[in-house]
Amino acid sequence: MWAAIVPLTVGCVSGSDIEGLHRHVGDVEKKVDELAKQSSSKEEVARLNESLSRQSGVLLRSNADLGAKFDELTRELQTLAGKLEDANRRLTQLSQQIAEAQARMPSSGIPAPTPAGADAKPPAAGALVTPVPVPSKGPSPADVYSQATADYQRGQFELSRQGFQEYADTWPKTDVSDDALYWVGECWLAEKKPKEAIAAFDRLFKLYPDSGKAAIASLKKALAHLDLGEKGQAIAKLQEVVHKYPGTDEAKSARQRLKSLAVDTR
Repeated sequence: MWAAIVPLTVGCVSGSDIEGLHRHVGDVEKKVDELAKQSSSKEEVARLNESLSRQSGVLLRSNADLGAKFDELTRELQTLAGKLEDANRRLTQLSQQIAEAQARMPSSGIPAPTPAGADAKPPAAGALVTPVPVPSKGPSPADVYSQATADYQRGQFELSRQGFQEYADTWPKTDVSDDALYWVGECWLAEKKPKEAIAAFDRLFKLYPDSGKAAIASLKKALAHLDLGEKGQAIAKLQEVVHKYPGTDEAKSARQRLKSLAVDTR
């Protein structure tokens, strides 16, 4: 009996059934492939997310660094504005002092005409009267300094330099004579002539060793040496600024420049 059933059972499996089974297996394989691809895509997305997180962290740190640098620049600008305000105040005071001094100065030495008294007689008709020469009056020190400052602010560096040089040569003992000489050097730098600027700063150091412009002039001299390609002299001057004027903005700038030159500032 069982021998008869087996052939009957085997005979019931048709070719179409086998074909359907193959198709089913094929569908299962496709689904397996799709699942594998999805798994691979998920891993790729995870890697992309991780990379994005790292880049976001770098960007946040960069923004923080930029914010700190911006704050530092703002403080430096505020310091510069304060120095400019002090310079303007000194210039105003100097102008007032010069005006008061000129008011107290005696006349040019030419005797003043004697006032006509009761016995004074007018000149005879037709008589020639010799005119008293009136001395020509040149610009005051304040005028020269103010004009040189205005020329510098307008970018007229050659005219400005000539004005400051005139002031330094003509009035070498005022409160801003050293300032005038410093600005001569600044004008040379603005004219792209660092060698001449160095000479002006050296003259400032020689004539006014205790000048309030000594620190900034030393820094600018170092930068002029860099412009000339004289790195060794520039480094020596920058180190001098760091050690001779500690705690100043100029010393801070000198440290930063030395750092950019890969020089230790200890």
